[in-house]
Amino acid sequence: MYNPLKSAVINYNNKNFEKQVTLNREKGISVVQFYKSSEENSQMDRGQFEKFGIEQKKMLRVGAVDCDEWSNICSKEGITEYPTYRVYPPFPVPHQDHLSGDKEVDTDVLKKMSYKHIGNRVLEITATNHDVFKDDNPGKPKVLLFTDKQKTPIVLRALSTYFDKTLEFGMVKAEEETLKTKYKVTKFPTFLILKNGEKKPIVYDGDDFSYSALFEFINTYSETFVFAQQEEPVESRASRPWLSEPVPFLSV
Repeated sequence: MYNPLKSAVINYNNKNFEKQVTLNREKGISVVQFYKSSEENSQMDRGQFEKFGIEQKKMLRVGAVDCDEWSNICSKEGITEYPTYRVYPPFPVPHQDHLSGDKEVDTDVLKKMSYKHIGNRVLEITATNHDVFKDDNPGKPKVLLFTDKQKTPIVLRALSTYFDKTLEFGMVKAEEETLKTKYKVTKFPTFLILKNGEKKPIVYDGDDFSYSALFEFINTYSETFVFAQQEEPVESRASRPWLSEPVPFLSV
């Protein structure tokens, strides 16, 4: 049902399901449509699920299994209704199903089911903890997003999870006038990278702030980063605000 050369939806079969879905659960999230190409309900959802796959490119792994052709996969996964949409979060969280029935699939439901499993390693950066964030863990380049939103954008959360061992992520809210002036930020969102040993940041000048676009922007400069060699993420001291507070002067 999905063109393997053009579609954003991956076609799963006996050869790739284990690798693309099960092994992806070590860190990633997969959304799988189990359908029967012979049934009208599945055909009805095709356009919406295709659009969903394009929107979630790289952030979520979106694919489908034709249970008419690969009945053994569907049987093994316990699928009895078509279409069934299943979210496979990182282990050990169990999968969760969504059934669209005779209505067109609600992709907002799929987003809600999936996004709640995306981690968050983003720190809120203020004038108080900025210097600690910038100078701490010198082997890690720093990423800053200036935003007029109050909550951490899901795209930034997802990027911080994917690059957890190599980059540190911070979010600066629009109220932070000192940092806006320091980085000459005049619009929101503004996305930039602070490279090790360089004062001038690398500023993203695109208009597309999707996960895919920002992922590619980071990767463009990844070869110039000097990454620290560490197996596990190290928590930045900027996440502990008391380390950024000035030491009070005591007089007797």
